[in-house]
Amino acid sequence: MMMNKPQVQRIRDLTVVRRGEGRVLVIGCDSSASIGNKPMDAVQTSPEIAGYYAARVAVMEVLSAGAEILTVVDTLAVEKEPTGNEIIRGISRLLEEAGLTAAHVNGSTEDNFATSQTGIGITVIGEADEAHLKLGCSQAGDCIVMLGEPLVGSAVLEQEASLCTLPQLQLLLAAPEVHDIHPVGSKGAGYEAGLMAELNGCSFRPVPGITEMLEASGGPATAVIFAAEEQHLAGLQSGIGGKMEIIGYLQP
Repeated sequence: MMMNKPQVQRIRDLTVVRRGEGRVLVIGCDSSASIGNKPMDAVQTSPEIAGYYAARVAVMEVLSAGAEILTVVDTLAVEKEPTGNEIIRGISRLLEEAGLTAAHVNGSTEDNFATSQTGIGITVIGEADEAHLKLGCSQAGDCIVMLGEPLVGSAVLEQEASLCTLPQLQLLLAAPEVHDIHPVGSKGAGYEAGLMAELNGCSFRPVPGITEMLEASGGPATAVIFAAEEQHLAGLQSGIGGKMEIIGYLQP
């Protein structure tokens, strides 16, 4: 008897695997290089902080799709002791903020050769009911709002108060009036808004005068964009906090 193969689809930076009976796997990944305390790292910071922000992108990508995280896999191009363990400590700290434990983490380190530059790879695997996915559930007329501020490099560490936090993302996910949610990556909010519009059979109409904001790199997902009816924004702002700004609208 032949078994039906799972259906695999690429949606923005996610891989969605439909396994039948309404269950889907949602897989996200990200990489970080030259951020740490190795001699050749361009941004000097502790390995724990490097691990925290390296994991943040893929974790937020999977969560924003409405999936529950099953496991986080780290592939570290550094030695296990001391650097690798410090990076894992940062990953674990991020997961604690998401209500997860160290049991969700697995991975590998480089212990055959000495390294002079930090390299981190992260893969996150989540699962969801397909009916609960926040993918392609927006509509023409929704406004697109940015929560947080797109930052990269040392600015992330210097302006932490401007970041969209994991608790804020989880509040967005729990709000039924919030439709699609996209973390802002290196290609900027304008790129993500265009993807969101395309997923919903719409086009993106930005508000005037914000080209620079739309093109700015979001680094380790320091900001997210989300779609909602404009009438709900005051309530969302009051309940979630942070800096919210309309960047455009979905139009037919």
